[in-house]
Amino acid sequence: MTFMNWSRHFVTGIEIVDRQHRGLVELINEVAPLLSRSEPVVARDVERLLDRLSAYAATHFRDEERLMGAAGMDAASVGAHLCAHRAFVDEVTLMRSEVDASGQIDGRLLLRFLANWLSFHMLADDQAMARQLALIASGRTPAEARALVREAAEDTPQAALTEALVDLYGVVSARNRTLQELNEQLQAARRQMAEANAGLEQQIEERTGQLSRTNAELLREQAELHAAMQAIERTQSQLLQSEKMAAVGQLAAGVAHEINNPIGFVGSNLGSLRGYVGRLFGVIDSVAPAIAALPADHPARLAVEDAWQAAEVDFLREDIPALIGESADGLARVRKIVADLKDFSHVEEAEWQDADLNRGLESTLNVVWNELKYKAKIVRDLGELPAVRCIPAQLNQVFMNLLVNAGQAIESAGTISLRSGQDGDTVWVEVEDSGGGMPPEVQKRIFEPFFTTKPVGKGTGLGLPISREIVHRHAGTISVDSEPGRGSCFRIRLPIAGPQPGQEAAA
Repeated sequence: MTFMNWSRHFVTGIEIVDRQHRGLVELINEVAPLLSRSEPVVARDVERLLDRLSAYAATHFRDEERLMGAAGMDAASVGAHLCAHRAFVDEVTLMRSEVDASGQIDGRLLLRFLANWLSFHMLADDQAMARQLALIASGRTPAEARALVREAAEDTPQAALTEALVDLYGVVSARNRTLQELNEQLQAARRQMAEANAGLEQQIEERTGQLSRTNAELLREQAELHAAMQAIERTQSQLLQSEKMAAVGQLAAGVAHEINNPIGFVGSNLGSLRGYVGRLFGVIDSVAPAIAALPADHPARLAVEDAWQAAEVDFLREDIPALIGESADGLARVRKIVADLKDFSHVEEAEWQDADLNRGLESTLNVVWNELKYKAKIVRDLGELPAVRCIPAQLNQVFMNLLVNAGQAIESAGTISLRSGQDGDTVWVEVEDSGGGMPPEVQKRIFEPFFTTKPVGKGTGLGLPISREIVHRHAGTISVDSEPGRGSCFRIRLPIAGPQPGQEAAA
């Protein structure tokens, strides 16, 4: 019986800690059949388990505390971790005293405690410890490491999802055990029916019907719980994808900021160089008449003419200004890319505001242009749009997903058309590609999480579901018009005034 599965989310990257965690997970799975029974577990069966848990705590907690002490972790973080350790030891000690007093214990409570404590300890306490140790090892001070980890830990949706998953695993396990017991009762009733006499046949049939109805109800509940678990896992994956997008935005903003400084002094140097070159050519032009006035066989004139031809002064007079002009044009393009990176990231603009969607679409296009420029021609038909109440960074994520999908839909060469306009109190944006298009059965599923037609490793199936969720948060709609061989056109409609205050808070 597998009660807990080892997850990549449990991995801290610290070999001794991960090995000990995995050992405790294996221990829980080993004793789960004993503890999951409905009747109490007697002392002789549970004492050995409690002894093993005490030994695990003594070794594992000692190793973690040595790691924290060796790294010089701050006292507050070490104290919080030690408090969690003491809580585990106190709980095991309390259960030991209950066994000594009554000679038995409720195994299901012990199993639930172990699963919940281990899950939260591995997902929260030890992950925080590992991140702090890594930050300290990279050169951060203990105080800085604690502050950075605390900021990252303020993701309450992620914590709530973790807690919900742990509870659901316990509920499903209990339901499965109940279902198994009722199935065994159903089989026993059928055997009794075959052995009973004709006078008891009606009574047995009624009992069998009752058990069948109960069994069907439990199966229905199990299916609902399974669906709820899948929904939570999908939401967790979407949150992780959103976190990745936020990290990309922060990286883009940082790169843009760092590039701005060299752009400034390179631009200034080009301006100075243009002036210096002009002054040098002015000197040459002022000297040329004096040289020309000398006799043709004068040594000074001959020397200057030889130097003039060797340096190709006439060519330089034409080429140097052209080179400086091309460099200035290239620098202007770099400035435009940096500005688009800033617009795309919107790190300092993560709240609701009035924004220009055409500008966001253009800046996002420049960010992903490297993926499109070799096979797609961009055709723009952008109308004048009023400022729209929105979160620009989130809508830029939607535009990026649609542009990347459009590029991937084109195999070798094609066209991507960008259109926008206003209809009354709403605005719309369209991204259309000339790719292969989609059949109706695919169109019905493109907004399902994890559904993708791309090869394994090429897509997660989360881009369009996340885009639809963002558009819905903005009280808008997203639709697709596609036919095989004709390409696809995605249209987004958004209210200019944005969602109502209640909807805005939810988003």
